[in-house]
Amino acid sequence: MADDLADIPTIEKAWRPLNTAEKPKAEYYLGMASRAIRRRWPDVDQRIANDADRLTAEDVSDVVVQMVLSAVDRPPVRGAKSFSEGVGPMSRSATLLAGSTNPSEIEAWMAEVFEGRSIALPVFHSPPSGNYEGLFIWPEGRC
Repeated sequence: MADDLADIPTIEKAWRPLNTAEKPKAEYYLGMASRAIRRRWPDVDQRIANDADRLTAEDVSDVVVQMVLSAVDRPPVRGAKSFSEGVGPMSRSATLLAGSTNPSEIEAWMAEVFEGRSIALPVFHSPPSGNYEGLFIWPEGRC
């Protein structure tokens, strides 16, 4: 059996120390994320070992940690993007996500890490100037 592609200490560095109830859950999801990655990219271990390849163990660990955190750092209601709970006279509320709640889902940015298409900086778009800069220059004597 292959080792997991990340470990508990890395998750704790990225998030916080795990309690005794969270560690077994995180260990399970470490294995689940590692298996999902190896199913999609069966050569991932060889690519990490190959010095000529741009894929590093740290890159893969970053992806696995985010997959695990999506499973362990979540509201107590599965599929919720936000959650609130009152004490008396008891109240619970959850806003559900529109998309998938599958923690083994590989997002587009994660696939880019493995496929070598990742860019370091996000791409921003803004409308053309339109010569509006003059609006912010006050004529002399105007308050």
